[in-house]
Amino acid sequence: MRTERPFLKTMTREEEIKAAIVVTPDAIGFLSPEMNQASQHMGLQMHLFVDFLQILEPNLQRFEATQLASAFLENLPEMCQDSPKLIDCLKQNAQFLIERRISKE
Repeated sequence: MRTERPFLKTMTREEEIKAAIVVTPDAIGFLSPEMNQASQHMGLQMHLFVDFLQILEPNLQRFEATQLASAFLENLPEMCQDSPKLIDCLKQNAQFLIERRISKE
């Protein structure tokens, strides 16, 4: 049973969306073209990974596959620690990106 609260204003859908968007100092950094491109690429890769999880387990609903992908990412640093070869690969790729950025400056 729903209790009416006349003192609370009902928001429109647009107002709800605007209220849900919070800008923090960290988010302001997303305004750079490089960060936008990196974020778009990350989103695409996550989308493809969720697709992959649904191929592995076709009974997963999209939101469940997304939750599984999120849990996988959450545990990824710990999994990487158990693989020195993977850590070396990540470091080499990081160094490549740093050198590429410095060469453009």
